Amino acid sequence: MEQSALLCVITDGEVKAQVAEATDEALVKEFVRTGSKGAFAELYYRYKDKAFNTAYRIVGDYEGARDVVHDVFLKVYVEAPGFLFKSSFSSWLYRIVVNRSLDEARRQKRRKLHLSTDAMTDDILDRNDAEQPEQAALGREAEVELAKAVAKLSPKLKAVITLRYFEGLSYEQVAEIIERPVGTVKSRLRRAHRKLGETLGEKGYRRTLEADYGLLDISGANA
Repeated sequence: MEQSALLCVITDGEVKAQVAEATDEALVKEFVRTGSKGAFAELYYRYKDKAFNTAYRIVGDYEGARDVVHDVFLKVYVEAPGFLFKSSFSSWLYRIVVNRSLDEARRQKRRKLHLSTDAMTDDILDRNDAEQPEQAALGREAEVELAKAVAKLSPKLKAVITLRYFEGLSYEQVAEIIERPVGTVKSRLRRAHRKLGETLGEKGYRRTLEADYGLLDISGANA
């Protein structure tokens, strides 16, 4: 299916109130059973931003992340009839996003593209423009440094950091999505914490980011 056709499916018609209130499982079943455009559109609008944010943090490139999101929802559209509900729809979707993002990151690496944090930095600055300058300055600066530090991680470490902290998923959910044991998730997080701590600590942002994100707490309770 071409991109224009997929967007047509997504945007055709209004999503009725009862569709908007339905569970993910009910929407998937309705889409598979009847081909409901409204059901698919609701799933798309629920998860498109989460999918893009996850892809963007792993890939580090705006256009690459957009391509990932398109491919992800095309895959959902085509493969929904085979979804067996052995996991939640969100876990299935995140798994597709992460796998496709890792593929895109590898593809860009093979082409020797240098991932830039400029767009991510601009997003952070735009988001904080509405805040009072005195209150936002330190947090904004710290977020920019965090974006740069995360961008330096390997794609696999970016994936677990993104899912655990930026998407707020549990260790068990992250493990289900990346199809690895919880111990592997925690091990990758510890490695990511260590690298982020080294990078951010050198620049004096460690305390601010610990308070805002909990990213650098590698105690037994969070590891």
